[in-house]
Amino acid sequence: MIDLVLYSSEGAPKYPGSRITNGEQASRGQFPYQAALYLDGRSFCGGSLISTTWVLTAAHCTLRIDTVTVHLGAQNLNAVEAGKVTVATRNLVNHASYNPSNLNNDISLIRLPSEVALNAFIQLVRLPSHSQASNTFAGDAVVVSGWGRVSDTSSGISPNLNFVNLNIITNTVCARTYGTAVIVTSTICSLGANGRSTCNGDSGGPLVVSHGGFPQQIGVVSFGSSAGCASGAPSGYARVTSFLSWISANTGIHIANF
Repeated sequence: MIDLVLYSSEGAPKYPGSRITNGEQASRGQFPYQAALYLDGRSFCGGSLISTTWVLTAAHCTLRIDTVTVHLGAQNLNAVEAGKVTVATRNLVNHASYNPSNLNNDISLIRLPSEVALNAFIQLVRLPSHSQASNTFAGDAVVVSGWGRVSDTSSGISPNLNFVNLNIITNTVCARTYGTAVIVTSTICSLGANGRSTCNGDSGGPLVVSHGGFPQQIGVVSFGSSAGCASGAPSGYARVTSFLSWISANTGIHIANF
């Protein structure tokens, strides 16, 4: 069994040229639901805009954090970009059952201080319906976006938003790498060819499937293998369908039945 590693990034305000491992650079507005999160000015994670007042991310990103600065509508973190919005908030909701030892329930919410205005570069990502709760998504093609490192030797996150295409694997296959204490019903895993993967700095970001022609978030980036981002091991996520009632109860967001 391979040890796991969190995919948040310490010391994130420094931006050497790095990105999602073996992925591609995103165009401006390609992932308008993507959020960049600066955590107490010392670490960095991704997130997703699920309503005009709520961002979804990972609990290991926001645990013991006081202030989160949220950037929406960004592609290049260093550039001045029209339509970009930056807000700071201290209103965080970590899942009460988050377990740092095995990363179960690695999910949290960030409430924005006021409603954000949507534009060409800021849009909501759709959440699954309750009827999809039994869907494992195994074999489905998915995309992950973020500003994470390009390789295991990179010293920081990327200034540019990047993405990688992956495929969902079964939890049975994923548990062969991480064990059944880590891979539980509320976990979902993906695997990419030729070293394609998420990496440090991608934590909390969205794992998205195309559903009816629209992006639908089915995972929140959580962990990967301590053997390295490009090791060929699966990456793990909080399974969004397992937390739909929790999201609705804490945000008031209506989750469709079908």
